[in-house]
Amino acid sequence: MCFMAGACLAEDIASGAQGTVSGAKKEQTTTSVDEFEKQVREVAERTAATEKARKEEAARLAKANSSQATGESVRVFKYRKDGATVFTDKVPYKIRYEVIVYNSCYACSLSSSVDWFNTRLHLTEFSDTIALAAREYRVDPSLIRAIIHAESAFNPLARSRKGAMGLMQLMPGTAKDMGVVDSANPEQNIKGGVKYLASLLQTFSGNESLAAAAYNAGPAAVTRHNGIPPFEETQTYVKRVKILLERYKNQKVLADAS
Repeated sequence: MCFMAGACLAEDIASGAQGTVSGAKKEQTTTSVDEFEKQVREVAERTAATEKARKEEAARLAKANSSQATGESVRVFKYRKDGATVFTDKVPYKIRYEVIVYNSCYACSLSSSVDWFNTRLHLTEFSDTIALAAREYRVDPSLIRAIIHAESAFNPLARSRKGAMGLMQLMPGTAKDMGVVDSANPEQNIKGGVKYLASLLQTFSGNESLAAAAYNAGPAAVTRHNGIPPFEETQTYVKRVKILLERYKNQKVLADAS
């Protein structure tokens, strides 16, 4: 109760001011909450959209990779992780990657832009497996590396539209004959590929060029043409394998001399 008119007026003004401040604070708080919730919704929507797009792309590429029999290209994703190069058939998440398209063996493309005299060599990959296979089947490790480089560029997931798989691009029939159960397994693939390469070297009296031609076109074609078949792809392949072979041999000599 007010006993003085001035006091009552001052009290009303103070009460009104307090109400105005309280209302302003409430309105500000409500606005802040609304803005925060809006930001959360936007982030959630963007994340959901990104994840949906990633899954759709992964499904599309998985379908493409499984349809190699129809002649479509096969895609493999290459990226760096912890200093190492990683290959996968699934779209990498939140990391920069390179898409590699395989239609045939790496060195078979007539339109290849690779400088075979200067392209980086793979001197350390699968060293133990290559060394063991080389000793078991008495094949020059440099030739093994040259063939792997020419066939798959050392990508264990490489697949051609013709059905060849793995590091040494083994066809299903060849893989079965060589005792390979899983062509995507690097150790099995290399051992089976070297075993097959050793048989070709034996068939063609140790001639590495003819063995390489037979690896590409089949031994029957080499025998039928009494030499490297007159197929442009096979002749190009053999030339590139020879370049790589000499380079790997030179690196081995340098390593042994150091």
